[in-house]
Amino acid sequence: MLKLTLDSKTIYNKVFQGNKSGYDALQVDQFLDIIIKDYQEIEKFTLDIQAKIETLEQDVTTLNEQVKVLQAENTTLKEKLSDFQENKDANINNIDYLKRISKLENALYKVGINPNNID
Repeated sequence: MLKLTLDSKTIYNKVFQGNKSGYDALQVDQFLDIIIKDYQEIEKFTLDIQAKIETLEQDVTTLNEQVKVLQAENTTLKEKLSDFQENKDANINNIDYLKRISKLENALYKVGINPNNID
């Protein structure tokens, strides 16, 4: 966090002691006006940055929560994929059986037998 010794109000309200061999008061005031404007810009910039930091911190929190949810989903999907890969050979055999049954049913239709009526 940026900590400044002065702020624009302190500079604006600063009163200097005068003496005969001092600086031109008008020049000092003009220069202090420039410094005040710079400090006001720094103060505005600091407030803007703090607001952006808060927003980004909220975004990080939200994204971290989403990451946790996605990691849990990823774990679940990996487990399902693992189960599927273990049963891959059985699934391929089932597909082969279905193809074979379909061919046998077609052969029965060709000879005039409805396979749905066979007991």
